[in-house]
Amino acid sequence: MMYLKSVALLFLLVCTVNFQEANSKPAAKKEDSPAASAEAPAGAEGAAGAKKGGAAGTFNIEDFGVVADGKTDNAPGFLKAWKAACDATGSPTIVIAKGDYLLGPVLFEGPCKGDHITIQLDGTLLGSTNLASYKSNWLQFQHIDGLTITGTGTVDGQGAKTWPENKCKSGGACKVFPMSMVFAFIKGLTVRGITSLNSKYFHFNVFSSENVELSKLTITAPEDSPNTDGIHIGDDTNVTIADTTIGTGDDCISVGPGTSKVLITGVKCGPGHGISIGSLGRYANEKDVSDITVKGCTLTKTTNGLRIKTYQSNPTPLEVSKIHYEDITMDHVTYPIIIDQQYCPNGKCGGTAESTVKVVDITYQGIKGTSADANTVVLRCSAKNPCEQIDVSGISVKPPGGPANITCVNTKLGTADASIKSACSEN
Repeated sequence: MMYLKSVALLFLLVCTVNFQEANSKPAAKKEDSPAASAEAPAGAEGAAGAKKGGAAGTFNIEDFGVVADGKTDNAPGFLKAWKAACDATGSPTIVIAKGDYLLGPVLFEGPCKGDHITIQLDGTLLGSTNLASYKSNWLQFQHIDGLTITGTGTVDGQGAKTWPENKCKSGGACKVFPMSMVFAFIKGLTVRGITSLNSKYFHFNVFSSENVELSKLTITAPEDSPNTDGIHIGDDTNVTIADTTIGTGDDCISVGPGTSKVLITGVKCGPGHGISIGSLGRYANEKDVSDITVKGCTLTKTTNGLRIKTYQSNPTPLEVSKIHYEDITMDHVTYPIIIDQQYCPNGKCGGTAESTVKVVDITYQGIKGTSADANTVVLRCSAKNPCEQIDVSGISVKPPGGPANITCVNTKLGTADASIKSACSEN
């Protein structure tokens, strides 16, 4: 499963390079843009109804030929509304009223003329289930300075109709399906209040963006849905994820390479695979991860709780540092605290050499609750590059019966509870 995630991220990076190269040429093509090379529907550019260069105002999607019948593909109308708002000065607002709006893939692209665009989403967006219509993702926003999406509406990927075509769970061919919402190269992003339901793949992917707030979201998919990560961030800085409820078939939140200055707070996670940093070290030239704080969160019946995972045989050294976990409640979590530097999903690691990802200055404080089995703390670090400054104090996670099992390999502790110090001294 994580192999697919890595492939998706690699695709994102490759497309980014292609975009930058194309941007230096006289005629850049949209299909060279990052993360989703989905073409806009024919006729979207310069469509009738777009107000070019006008003053900021309110743009109702009904004025652009959009039909709320749940059957008509409204991608062209949404693009017309976007172009009108993007061409306006000031701070325009796009209004999506209550109703069911079917949409194929849409690329909302800047730069825009105004200072900030707001999308007021109170309706339900339904993702097309025709996989042949997607070149990559469903709703993608990129190269925008100042974007807010807010409201009481729902983004419904209708993934249940396409998951059977992904055979990962049965050991068959794994496919990278369209992500529901992708934000790439955004400066000043707020997504607040909306619901993301049954994505075909990731629900949210934020890439190479800064000053990001994702708050008061509800993200939902069945526990057995394939690769339906709640929120993935990578190459971002200054990110806040707050007061959000996530229950999916994969990571509630995953933090990828190149990410720094992140606050995750007030998140309710479960079911799913927990809150993860990584996987890291899959590809060459990945960037460091640092300054991540996770506090005041609750994880319920997840397979992992707080996880850091790095590949064996990573091609380029990198560092994970200044990670702080505080005031976390576990409710029957299988692996509440885990550092895994021997991560090898599906046996596809490219070798068995020890990881050279440096894990240093990690703090666990005030972690409490219950685990699903005896493995409450697993610190499985690299022999070549041991974990250092690992502070594990105030841990009160109780297994269902009997003593807790603490695994400590190649780990240099800082401050730690007596039981954890004892386990580490024996390894």
